[in-house]
Formats: sequence, C-alpha cells, structure tokens
Amino acid sequence: MSTELPEVVLKESVNWTNITFKGRGFAWVNHPENRAMIKARHDEREALLATAPAVYEAGWTTNSSAWVSVRLELADPEEVFELLEEGWRMTATKRAIKELDEARGQ
Repeated sequence: MSTELPEVVLKESVNWTNITFKGRGFAWVNHPENRAMIKARHDEREALLATAPAVYEAGWTTNSSAWVSVRLELADPEEVFELLEEGWRMTATKRAIKELDEARGQ
C-alpha cells in the first residue's frame, strides 16, 4: 500500500517495517502484533479514537503530529491507506506532494 506513494523507502527488520519518505519515518508496522503506528493530525486522531476505539488507540504526540496505533486486522484497508497518505503528506516535501497531486490530475 505505502509503496504506491512517491519516494517511500521501507526499512525491514524481523519484527518491524519502518515506512519512510527518504528516511523520515511516518509509519511503523509491528508484525508480531499486527499493528501499525501512523503519523496523523491531532484532529484526525481524535476523530478515529471517537468513532472506532476498538481499531484505533492513541500513540505518542508532538506539537505538530499525533500518532495513532491501528489494529490492522480490524481496520478498513482503504482507511489505513488514507492514514498512510496523510502521514506521508505531513512528512514529504512540497515538491513530492505537488508531483503526486499532478499525477492524479488534482
């Protein structure tokens, strides 16, 4: 899913996959627990926690982002991709975002 986004680099290990834009992480997948931690906006995370608490849990928070933990076996794959894209957009360069939008005709 995440490899559909431009300049995504996956850093694989036995238990984890770090999903990055040119080395800057915006998501991690914990394979043994089948969970992902995805960078999100504060308002987006709060909405997810309110609407699907069995699927989403609060992760760590910074001034600019609020990470969300996702139980992948319960999550809608399309919603997970939307979260990944939003996390990518929060991390990627303006040039990369513009190129993606132009490629999509936006």
